[in-house]
Amino acid sequence: MKRLGPVYTLAAGAAMAVALGTISATTTPTAQNAAAQGDTAAAVIEATSEATPTATPEAAKTVKPTPVKADYAGRVTGNGGLIAISIRNGKAVAYFCDGRIEAWLKGKAADGKVTLSGRNDASITAKLGGGKAAGTLAFNGKKWTFNAPVVKKPSGLYRATAVVRGANVRAGWIYLDDGTRVGLTVVNDEVADVAIPEPGQNAVVDGVEVDPQDVDEFIEGF
Repeated sequence: MKRLGPVYTLAAGAAMAVALGTISATTTPTAQNAAAQGDTAAAVIEATSEATPTATPEAAKTVKPTPVKADYAGRVTGNGGLIAISIRNGKAVAYFCDGRIEAWLKGKAADGKVTLSGRNDASITAKLGGGKAAGTLAFNGKKWTFNAPVVKKPSGLYRATAVVRGANVRAGWIYLDDGTRVGLTVVNDEVADVAIPEPGQNAVVDGVEVDPQDVDEFIEGF
């Protein structure tokens, strides 16, 4: 019986070693999986952070307001003439006149400015803001600047087109708040001596009354 003692001891030791090895083999992958899952979660968080853009002041675009409806009229610096600009729903029309020459222009209003063009290389670029339109007029190879404040009826721009005794008539008038006015009437492409009518009254061309239209009446067909 005493000789069997060591055999039992060795057997018991071997059994314990096997059990410990089994426990070790069982617990090790679990720890590895936990570590791997932790790394994966960290990677997902980092990737999400990099993929989300950060808003910067430079990314924000400031859009300058443009009036839906507005009328401007003022003097042209260095020329002595007047200029009128009217805006309706993004469309813009303008008229320049000094009593001897004239220019009709059309274009668009957007992002706080107007850009217009007309015959004889006429062009207008102006910024809108502070209750005025301020910019540059180019016409017949010359350039002038202007500041045209907002005006209300009866001030502003008027236009007339008609056929009088078989002749084609075109006229334009600008009225300022201080009573200053200018205009030109063209009959068959020749400047005619026609008096500028009082605001709200008709012009008389060769004995026939011609009705001045305000911007709301003629802009769509201009």
